[in-house]
Amino acid sequence: MQPDAISTVVLDADGERLVVIGELVGAHGVRGEARLRPFNPDSSVLTEVGEVFVVGGALPARRLRLEHARPHGGVWLVALESLATPEAVRSLQGCRLAVRERDLPPLEPGQYYCYQLVGLEVVDDAGDPLGRVCEVLPTAANDVLVVRGEGKERLIPMVDRVVGAIDLAARRIVVHPIEGLFE
Repeated sequence: MQPDAISTVVLDADGERLVVIGELVGAHGVRGEARLRPFNPDSSVLTEVGEVFVVGGALPARRLRLEHARPHGGVWLVALESLATPEAVRSLQGCRLAVRERDLPPLEPGQYYCYQLVGLEVVDDAGDPLGRVCEVLPTAANDVLVVRGEGKERLIPMVDRVVGAIDLAARRIVVHPIEGLFE
């Protein structure tokens, strides 16, 4: 599992898939830097892209050039074109920042971005359905799949002895329920 806790995929005006990577939470300083709460503080995607998209509400995704980005405590400080004042930054507070899916760093075999798992069907070893992944929760030890189905919510740890197979093409995850996991 790749630790990029990326939660949402949206489409831009051209129908290209955008992956939301964090939320704009305020201004920093007087030169128009924005504070971004990343969904994965360890991700380096902001150092590898030149453009980002501001998404939020009913407005279409707005493409902006990323002038610079740097980690700062638990947030990233980002400078975006046309946002030169704290007031301009504050007008976007609560919006989310996204990158093109194609701009995400490539993964090693057996690694997945969290957003790729959301919506996948989860079944046990016998093929019995358990529900669908509705969220991936990052924890200190391992990520946890939040699976909802049949009026139940199950928390499934993303560890090898529980998660047997992930098949993105078939949109399915097979789990090996260990004793006490679903009780």
